[in-house]
Amino acid sequence: MNQAPENWVLVYKSTSEYRVDIVHALMDENKIESQIINTHDHTFDTLNVTKEVGLYVHKNDVEKASSLIKQSESE
Repeated sequence: MNQAPENWVLVYKSTSEYRVDIVHALMDENKIESQIINTHDHTFDTLNVTKEVGLYVHKNDVEKASSLIKQSESE
């Protein structure tokens, strides 16, 4: 998937897929549905282009998701 579903908002992004996976797991633990979207085209790998991976949640969950992310980063 490389495009956000309608009514979904980017809440986290990183150049590390591993970090996005961790935040995705945090959302799952807290019963917040989320989608990882990688818009990186692998044909650019040879050009050494920095890629970003995003984590999206439904707009109704943005506040709760943002709060959980902020809390986890301060621990």
